[in-house]
Amino acid sequence: MRRPVAADTRSFALRCGLPLALVGLAGCAVPIAGGLEEGDANRVVVALDQAGIDVAKELDPAVEGRFRVTVPRDDAARALSTMADEQLPRPKTHGVLDAADRGQLVPSQAAEHAQLVAGLSGELERTLGGIEGVLAARVHMNLPPRDGLRDGPLQKATASVLLEHRGTTPPLASESVQRLVAGGAPGLAPIDVVVVFVHHAARPLGARADVAHVGPIAVARSSMTTLKVALAGLVLVVLSLAAATLGLYAKVARLRREQTEAERAAARVGPPSRGAPGPMSGRPPGGPGPG
Repeated sequence: MRRPVAADTRSFALRCGLPLALVGLAGCAVPIAGGLEEGDANRVVVALDQAGIDVAKELDPAVEGRFRVTVPRDDAARALSTMADEQLPRPKTHGVLDAADRGQLVPSQAAEHAQLVAGLSGELERTLGGIEGVLAARVHMNLPPRDGLRDGPLQKATASVLLEHRGTTPPLASESVQRLVAGGAPGLAPIDVVVVFVHHAARPLGARADVAHVGPIAVARSSMTTLKVALAGLVLVVLSLAAATLGLYAKVARLRREQTEAERAAARVGPPSRGAPGPMSGRPPGGPGPG
């Protein structure tokens, strides 16, 4: 037996109401960075959260095993500006193994040495970039190749390091950087390492650090979950009322249709003939009347 239209409408509202409510609440979030490793995604999340932006990290559906970062649509421009100011996400640096894999069958000695220097520089940049407060690190190394067949004194190895950091105080002393770089390169003395610091203004605390967004509504972070539940319940109530209205409309339309069909059936049968005897006449059809 076919189910009534009203029951179908209410069932559809109950099945689809909650997903529609959740989609409506989360539909204002936009991705601002994708295909990130978890460490890079965490740095972006921390920087945006400290800037007072409601941010979320989730698996990137486009890249397996990677993450993406989403923010409310209204905060997308501010989030991108913060990421640019913090130089996030950081570019991937190539280490020794990455620099050595160049696809050359028989590389020359000069090519091998250049790859080694590039790999050492990348490893040091990665180490320095992982220090708290460092925005970017660049390491340039001049390591002359050692040739046992060449006479004369060896050229001196040198290096230069550029560190960009937040605030006026460097995250580590120049001597520490010199020892770190010299320890990672053969034949390099700490005194031959030049360190240049570039400081950026300290990041101001976000004016809305305790404010989160639920769609276009700004609320305190502690009330965000409660508001989401309340809005979801409100959407379900509206959908239930709409389903009840549609069900009532369908019922009224069905009653009118049945009434119209009944009137049409009565019209096709027609009224009884005048000459025909009534059901209570008491005389046979066509017989004479009483004398």
